[in-house]
Amino acid sequence: MARVSVIVPTLNERENLLPLLQGIGKELPGAEVIVVDDDSPDRTWELAERARRQYPGLRVIRRRGKRGLSSAVLRGFDAGRGQVLVCMDADLSHDPRLLPDLVSWIRQGGDLAVGSRRVRGGGSSSWPLHRKLTSDAATWLAARLLQVPLADPLSGYFAVDAAFYRRIRRRLDPRGYKVLLEIAVRGQPECVREFPFTFRTRKAGHSKLSLTVMLQLVQMLLALRRFQKRR
Repeated sequence: MARVSVIVPTLNERENLLPLLQGIGKELPGAEVIVVDDDSPDRTWELAERARRQYPGLRVIRRRGKRGLSSAVLRGFDAGRGQVLVCMDADLSHDPRLLPDLVSWIRQGGDLAVGSRRVRGGGSSSWPLHRKLTSDAATWLAARLLQVPLADPLSGYFAVDAAFYRRIRRRLDPRGYKVLLEIAVRGQPECVREFPFTFRTRKAGHSKLSLTVMLQLVQMLLALRRFQKRR
């Protein structure tokens, strides 16, 4: 069994995929990497299949007729063989050098380890003002509505203990882009730590942030708030 499974959801990330695989391989030699591709028009899945000759631990799941980052992450987690499950973006915004710290925390008995932009030492590089304001507002709203004990509950870079994930899997109802928030609220992890990192601006491809994504986030926040009230 692979000790670590790194889940990388993709949609039109062909230009970023190979540098990402190289970075993961350098920081976590021997890790299983699962690319979950939503049938990308740029054929990211095809490039990933070819890359398996160079990266024997690479697996590719091509989803047809279904899209969504949260559900793609959980599809990868469900398929992962590792004792530690990691989620990271494919656009090179998540520095692979943080991977050993996230994995180490889980191996020490943690439930959840989060790459955080909002703890001391973390941040974002060269974000335009509108992107920063949007992120700040969404984080404030999540903290206000749900009171999650995370400085960066909307991070997309995190690791989770596989046994803990399997225990909470049936509670999860993924929608939108923020699967960490779903795990934090419905899973109620007890042993959590945030690690600082600098979110890097993508150099290739296009951001998936849109009005639809923001509306999905609001819907998710309201659904999680209703879940908390029913407990």
